Amino acid sequence: MNIKFYFIIDVNLSIKHYLTPNPVLPSTRALTRVIDVSEVIIEHIEASFSNSSRMDVKDIKVYHLDTMNILPSNIIQTMLTLLPMRDAFRTSILSRNWRYHCAHIPKLQFDDELFKGSGYNQLSINCKLTHVIYPILLLHRGPILEFSLCISQLSSCYQIDQIILYLSKNSTVKDFTLCIGVGDNHKLLPSFFMLQQLTCLKLQNCAFQPPSTFCGFSRLTSLYFHNVGITCKVLLRFIVNCPLIKSFSLIGDEKHLLGCWNSGFVELFECLPLIEHLHMSSYPVQCFATGDMPQKLPTLLDRLRVLNLSGLCFAREVELRSALLLVTSSPNIQKIIMKMYYNPNVAVSQTAMNLLDLHDYSNVILDHLREMEITNISNMKPEMDFVKLILAKSPMLKKVGMVIDNQVAVSSEVKMLRDLLQYQRASTKAEIVFTRP
Repeated sequence: MNIKFYFIIDVNLSIKHYLTPNPVLPSTRALTRVIDVSEVIIEHIEASFSNSSRMDVKDIKVYHLDTMNILPSNIIQTMLTLLPMRDAFRTSILSRNWRYHCAHIPKLQFDDELFKGSGYNQLSINCKLTHVIYPILLLHRGPILEFSLCISQLSSCYQIDQIILYLSKNSTVKDFTLCIGVGDNHKLLPSFFMLQQLTCLKLQNCAFQPPSTFCGFSRLTSLYFHNVGITCKVLLRFIVNCPLIKSFSLIGDEKHLLGCWNSGFVELFECLPLIEHLHMSSYPVQCFATGDMPQKLPTLLDRLRVLNLSGLCFAREVELRSALLLVTSSPNIQKIIMKMYYNPNVAVSQTAMNLLDLHDYSNVILDHLREMEITNISNMKPEMDFVKLILAKSPMLKKVGMVIDNQVAVSSEVKMLRDLLQYQRASTKAEIVFTRP
């Protein structure tokens, strides 16, 4: 049974709570938030009521504020984590019990949404950190399992270090996100590397230089680096000490991927034996495309399910070779997402033009591929040859989404459509959706 919690605020800030599948809502009051509660939560609610009384949740039509307090703390905590933080902390005005629950919210997300409103518009970022985020952390009780600091105008400052130092003292954080919006990269201090319970890490515009004694995050399963200042040696040493990584994203440019990158894809994936989701942008792909790349990796990426490549230009041979290497080395891949970079002024190298014609891909079979999405595709021969290969080698393919680059002429678009109709398809059920942005 799906139950919805309705929070209704009148002009006097008195709040009534309705817990019913089909409530009759007063038309003169403003509905501020609706949360769909999952079946797991409902099971907990039903168990709670069955243990505390003979009432059946299905028979409950309306619950008022005092009745909500009989819900178990973990249920209320789950409800609050489903709300935006701004709304969750507003419930603290209800009663002492609700203030207690607000002080125990395990998920803290500080973003632009939190600071909406005229009262915050004139505050500097430092004031927001000092006068808003600091008090919330100092008054917080219980474990903090998820922490996110993503403010569009956030720049590197010492307050960030103080926040991380506070979090590292208890070291309960499992999901940590820090996105620097403007200015220079923020250098992470040694206290950050004490967050040993991390399972998910997302960093943007940070400098990643672990101390020599750092032995990785042994529980980490998801890693997202966006414009993180790091060298190849540090990156490989870090991920090899995070043996449980299943999702890996590396997005950056020459300003952030520092030093000499002399390790190839073979060395990279030796450090990622459990990889299931891979996302890389153009420059990291070029960094790992060193030396003579094999047509297929010596150790296949058997667990890889989703491959996401962005900013690739198949006019450059190295990027085309890299994409083919990753696809043909992933026999169980289910989804391919590619965002191409098209510049009509860039000449296609002769090697890239004939690369797929010169190599034998007869043994490649993508038995598990279900979906492919390509945006900014053009009439460039290497790109069309790549699509042709995927269509011919994917017997279970169901959908191919292609968004043509808006610089492609209509006459070229017509030719692309004609070519697509003539390509051999291993899947008779494959649907090709061809659109312009």
